[in-house]
Amino acid sequence: MFPKELDGAEVLSYTDKDDFGMIANTDGTDAEYICYLSICKYKCDDKYYLFLCNENYEVVSDDLLYTVEECFEFARRRKENIIWYLLP
Repeated sequence: MFPKELDGAEVLSYTDKDDFGMIANTDGTDAEYICYLSICKYKCDDKYYLFLCNENYEVVSDDLLYTVEECFEFARRRKENIIWYLLP
């Protein structure tokens, strides 16, 4: 089951495990495969985060956005036709 919290932020929506590319190290070497995407929100913040996670649900990178819709759009840049799930 997908975690309800990542890096102290509440998970609002998430994807199944899939291939969302990889994040390279600053020296150009491959660093981490992105296996999950999740949209999260910190309690004290009015913005949303698109978290890029590895296979262990660890946040590898994130993007700070103003709306959930922007998160969905940003995610589509990595892969089309993403299926999102809401946490109960």
